[in-house]
Amino acid sequence: MLNRGSSDEPSLKVVKASAGSGKTHRLTGEYLRLLFSSPTAYRHILAVTFTNKATDEMKSRIVTELAHLALGRPSDYLGSLVSERKVDEDRVRVEAKSILVNVLHDYSSFSISTIDKFFQQTMRAFTREIGLGGGYNVELDQDKVLDEAIDTMFSDLEKPENKELLGWLIRFSEENIENGKGWEVRKNIHSLAREIFKENYKTLVSKSDREGMDRNLLSEYKKELSAIIAAFENRSKQLGEKGANILHRYGLTPEDFSYGKNSGLGSFLKWANGNTDAPSNRFLGLCDNLEAWTTKKASPDIKAKMEEVYLELNACIWEVVQHYADTRIYQSAVEINRYYFTLGILADIDTKVREYCTENNMMLISDTTELLSKIIEGTDTPFVYEKIGSRVDHYMIDEFQDTSSLQWANFLPLVKNSLASGNMNLIVGDVKQSIYRWRNSDWKLLNEQLDIDFRREGVFHDSLDVNWRSSRNVIEFNNTVFKCGAVLLQDSYNSGLPDLQHENLEAFSHKILDAYNGVEQSVPQKNVGDEGHVKVEFIDTDGEKSWKQLVLEQLPPLIEELQDKGYSLKDIAILVRTKAEGYEVASRLLQYGSEHAGSSYKYDIISNEALYIANSDNVKAAVALLRHIKSPLDDNLRAMAVYEYHRQSHPQDIASSVRLHLHSSADFNEEEKERIDRISSLPLYEMVEEIFGLFSQTGPFKEDIYIQAFLDKVLDFSINHSSDTDAFLRWWDEKGGKETVFTPDNQDAIRIMTVHKSKGLGFGVVVLPFCSWQIDDSKEKILWCQPLEEPFSKVSPVPVRYSRNLAGTIFDYDYFDEKIHTYIDNLNVLYVAFTRAKKELYAFAPKPKKENELKDVAALLWNCVQATPEQKGLLNAGDYFHAENAVFEVGEGYQPVHKPEIQTVEETHTERLVSVPFDNRLRLRLNNRFFFAEDGQRELGNLMHEIVSHIETATDLPLVLKTYVENGELTAAESDRIEQEIEAFFQMEEVESWYSGSHRVLNEVEILLPDGNFVRPDRVMLHGGEAIVIDYKFGEKEERKYETQVKNYIQHIREMGYARVAGYVCYVKLGKVVKIAS
Repeated sequence: MLNRGSSDEPSLKVVKASAGSGKTHRLTGEYLRLLFSSPTAYRHILAVTFTNKATDEMKSRIVTELAHLALGRPSDYLGSLVSERKVDEDRVRVEAKSILVNVLHDYSSFSISTIDKFFQQTMRAFTREIGLGGGYNVELDQDKVLDEAIDTMFSDLEKPENKELLGWLIRFSEENIENGKGWEVRKNIHSLAREIFKENYKTLVSKSDREGMDRNLLSEYKKELSAIIAAFENRSKQLGEKGANILHRYGLTPEDFSYGKNSGLGSFLKWANGNTDAPSNRFLGLCDNLEAWTTKKASPDIKAKMEEVYLELNACIWEVVQHYADTRIYQSAVEINRYYFTLGILADIDTKVREYCTENNMMLISDTTELLSKIIEGTDTPFVYEKIGSRVDHYMIDEFQDTSSLQWANFLPLVKNSLASGNMNLIVGDVKQSIYRWRNSDWKLLNEQLDIDFRREGVFHDSLDVNWRSSRNVIEFNNTVFKCGAVLLQDSYNSGLPDLQHENLEAFSHKILDAYNGVEQSVPQKNVGDEGHVKVEFIDTDGEKSWKQLVLEQLPPLIEELQDKGYSLKDIAILVRTKAEGYEVASRLLQYGSEHAGSSYKYDIISNEALYIANSDNVKAAVALLRHIKSPLDDNLRAMAVYEYHRQSHPQDIASSVRLHLHSSADFNEEEKERIDRISSLPLYEMVEEIFGLFSQTGPFKEDIYIQAFLDKVLDFSINHSSDTDAFLRWWDEKGGKETVFTPDNQDAIRIMTVHKSKGLGFGVVVLPFCSWQIDDSKEKILWCQPLEEPFSKVSPVPVRYSRNLAGTIFDYDYFDEKIHTYIDNLNVLYVAFTRAKKELYAFAPKPKKENELKDVAALLWNCVQATPEQKGLLNAGDYFHAENAVFEVGEGYQPVHKPEIQTVEETHTERLVSVPFDNRLRLRLNNRFFFAEDGQRELGNLMHEIVSHIETATDLPLVLKTYVENGELTAAESDRIEQEIEAFFQMEEVESWYSGSHRVLNEVEILLPDGNFVRPDRVMLHGGEAIVIDYKFGEKEERKYETQVKNYIQHIREMGYARVAGYVCYVKLGKVVKIAS
């Protein structure tokens, strides 16, 4: 579609690129075309995408193509550049070389970046305007800031002004317990508090709203909600009691009426007991219809009573009908009241977060877009460029379906300015691949908003509808499923709309069809001969095993079959919806691989999402030992540590391990206790490494990848937080247990990943083992709504829980809007998953119990694979569906056209963990006394002198030496040598009693002389009325001056009042003690 002019005129180009349609090729071509417009054009082009990986790939692709052109190699872009520039090939190659040199020499101006990086660069230029110091930090870990804010909130709860907040927190906890979420208040509050980082919250809750959302207002609002609810429920109860009394007075019961106890009149008793459910259709059918009250078999007595009660009871029924005729206000009050208390909690946490950021001169990454929007709004675009120090003429935005509304609001004035200057801009995206709405992405921008925003400038639309990635059967299968599936889902959605003529809701009746309009892709000529293979199997459970268990059992044989076809493991991807499902798959393949270790088949896997560090047996044992070391008196923790340690160190004796686990009195043996005591004083990282060393010494070493990953996490925590064991264990319990093993991409192994992580990738074979996620997922969600009707509009926005109950409230539009987005989200996930396949696609799903209910994608697939559409490019799916075994298969017996080339990376495995004892490691000597001293022996003597100054008794020596070793001032060998020399001195007959503990010892204590000077003997020992003074010497010869020095010490001590004073010069290295005559 062309809104204005042609694509040659200055205009915005919008390219809708379905999966595998050559989007990157098109982007590269457009970028190259702009690069050739001038030698420095690269300085004025900004291309943005959403991940660092995509940014690197795009830069690499452009530089590679420039190199191909510059070096005379074949290039897909040479012909178009020759044609457009109207020059010969040689000229294009010369220009390409010049551009390549400029780009490489000025690479920092080669502006291809993530959208967040561009916004951060812009923000840096406006630090004064936003009130931040120039050295502010951008905080990526929002959970960390939340933790700090929640800690502050809890610590302030004792303040009198927070009594209301305490009440809200109690109500919040009660609500979570009622909903089965457990009593972990902090965890639940943390989950709720993430709402403040979402764009819909930020957009609706401005700064003034945050400041104005005081607790008094919320309390008054709560009273109004309670009044509305109480009034309705009291009226329901009154009508219930009234109807029940009428029946009682006339001697009737609900069973006396048509349909007996199901007559509907039993509702009177329910309402009387506080139930507020709306009356049933059968109840409503009794109104003004006496014939419907009785049956032909009713006794004359009953019929007479009914005729007698008719007028009074019918009037009561009428009152009920009128009471329930419009429950919107009541239902709205109920839904707001359900979550009203979260307003106060979130407002308090939001305030604490802002205060924390201000105190620490930081900005949250989620605030960047919001703050920049406020800066750019109303600002001249040239001023923005002046501030950031560069001028952008052309914008190219990739993956536009993942852009958020606020992000686009920041780009919009810049793009408009570019268009006004006659420059080309490009936007590329695909609504069907929008699967990041939880990250604030808004596919409506691509599908609807661009035409609105640029209705004056004009939009040139283009579509890429040739699938260069997949084989013919995969393409045509996907065409069929998503063409048919969009129609089925739209019909299912429309059946729940209350009134298609409703002005606000009518647009929803074709939104899915609009999003999937033009979903069909054509097969390129090069792929016509490569048919491909698709198989969808619906599992009918036999009751003994779940359908998921049956699928997991089929995975290893499938992997073997694919290897027989010639696929390498790296050609196979298993895609899952959640990390938990990925773990199930990974566990199955790892277990099967270990059970069939001698097989010719391989079952190696790599996954950055499914391999949880916490699931390693070795890691479990290490954590158990850490807990025991932290709390050695806890019997339960000790028993668990003993069990885990024994299980790892004696894997062949599981029975003994279990027996140990069952006894809280279980304990380590003396040797084990000694080892654990030794390592318990080490820093955290060294402690953990030594723990793993214990397993390596006592049994076969395994799970090296998990152990290394755990050690990496411990080191990271020690560097960024602290080496405190208790703090680490708290972090591990709260967050660390969710960490996964990072695995390199270049291994020949099966990829296990979530569908979201697979976006943008392609694999020879794709397997979806659990194709069963909900269409309208039941996951609890909070909708932020602006109530426009009184009395609810006094507070805005308000949080309400997403549920079908909202359909009967003033929030019906918000509910149906969220519902249509949820439908499209889950259909898009299926689209992304199925379109990753190049050659073959396998999907497993449970056989639907009710075929016509489209509750999950399994039911949707079931209906799609039996469709018989008559349209080119679509499969007559019914011809390939085998009802007897519930399997759809097209391309059976397919063999890959080209056998993949297996390139493996040589792997090295260690048999056991090498853990060097902490005190034997290579260490940095922190003291330079031996490196720069002219006389090393003298410096060693000084150090020994320093060591003995810390010793009172002979037993102190090992501890003092250990301190010097740990501080890096002595090596273990030096320590041993010094210890031998000093111990030999201590054992001399005349010396031994001095270090026995029988004397009061004064080391290096100064004596104040009458003239104001000081003297400092090395050691003075007092016992009874006797004083002994000694002076240490560590040289190799005796000198008289030392004796004179000790004589002086003796004299000064006598002057202090000690009658008996003895003095000695101790030549430690010579093993000689000289008594000084007094």
